[in-house]
Amino acid sequence: MRHMSGFRILICGKGGSGKSSVTTLLANVLQERGYAVVLLDGDASNPGGLIRLVLGATDGPEPLIEFFGGREKVICPVDDPSPLTRVSDAVPVVEANINLTEIPPRYYIRKGGILLFQVGKIHRAYEGCDGPMSKVSRDFVLNGECITLIDVEAGIEHFGRGVEKNVDVVLIVVDPTFESFEIAARVTDLGRLMSVTHTLAILNGVDSKEAESIMRRAMEMRKVNVLGCVKYDREIRKAGMEGTAIRHCRAADDIAKLVDRLEALLESTADS
Repeated sequence: MRHMSGFRILICGKGGSGKSSVTTLLANVLQERGYAVVLLDGDASNPGGLIRLVLGATDGPEPLIEFFGGREKVICPVDDPSPLTRVSDAVPVVEANINLTEIPPRYYIRKGGILLFQVGKIHRAYEGCDGPMSKVSRDFVLNGECITLIDVEAGIEHFGRGVEKNVDVVLIVVDPTFESFEIAARVTDLGRLMSVTHTLAILNGVDSKEAESIMRRAMEMRKVNVLGCVKYDREIRKAGMEGTAIRHCRAADDIAKLVDRLEALLESTADS
């Protein structure tokens, strides 16, 4: 039994903390274990984002928001909190979940067991805010056993738009900076207010035992639950500079251990 099948997991954190890299590694490990993985790139500000880290490509699929009618129909959830609907159906997606077979292939790119969607990107001046894309990230709930990984914009603005409303797990990517520690504390508080079942930190870019110890103490002081840590990996830094896909690297081994812990946690929660 795959204990994360059907779950929606949101990955967030400070800008530059490595959340997109961690999301990519999670997707790779999960598909190697036989999960069907849907990657949802919900960061409208990052022009490349997951498409580069997963595939080493620059051209993504058509924006998923267009499947739901584009900006003409999808309105920022702050201005219009009503749930997302299909173009020709008034029943909310969260009540009648999406079947992947109903989405034309132009809206995603496949890599093995991974389907990658881009909710939308900001391309033009005065185009407007990315609020409408946030509603798609919030309500794009799928039928079936796939696991959905949602990569959102840096910081905590997504909480202000309620993107976490329909997620099962929030993972906070924390790098070795005080600002990142503070954001992790705030995300933990907001996750609790939104009744997210599990809000957990991943300590990323850890380059020494001393750094790990400092980071764990900082999380303990702020009452942030830690799932585990990912060591600093030169290969990921190199991929980031060259604009290439992340291949198998030592950090993937750390991610595999985190997946083990998360599966065990979700299994114990389901049994309790």
